[in-house]
Amino acid sequence: MLFRRLAEGDEDAYREIFHHYNKLLQPFAVKLTRSPLAAEEVLQEVFLKIWAHRHKLAEVDDPKAYIIRIVSNESINYMQASVKYRHLSIEIPQTLVDGAPSPEQSFSYRETEARLQQAIEQLPMACRQIYRMSREQYKRIPEIASELNLSHSTVKNQLVKALKSIRLHIGNILPTLVLWILSK
Repeated sequence: MLFRRLAEGDEDAYREIFHHYNKLLQPFAVKLTRSPLAAEEVLQEVFLKIWAHRHKLAEVDDPKAYIIRIVSNESINYMQASVKYRHLSIEIPQTLVDGAPSPEQSFSYRETEARLQQAIEQLPMACRQIYRMSREQYKRIPEIASELNLSHSTVKNQLVKALKSIRLHIGNILPTLVLWILSK
């Protein structure tokens, strides 16, 4: 009943669900993320998604299981993003220790980044959207499929197509880049 009211846009129902499930899910999110602060961020994202996709709640048979699944998925997304951030935070100081990049390295990086963005922009719109959801928003194939109302195989095929196209586009500059590196 409460979820049906939320699906219809009832803000009071949303508040009730938030206060009830936030308390119940806090320990679960802490266990998954191993951090109270991370758990809080995950739960905020979960409840934002619940509100944004409230119209889908009318179709959900087991709302509690649905919310638990969202918490699990968001926790995984948070941990993946955290690992990527930690990896970058280790690489950046090492780069600083090694010294500032040479002008040639900076130019090469900017050129490669520009080629990557160009390759992404040349993708068909649906393919580009799926690529960005995967690589920039760190969403998994099932999440993308759900959000875009597509099958998992369609999302996977579009992602493979995007990566292949980007590799081909970037691959055209790699021989030049390799020659430049070898000449050093």
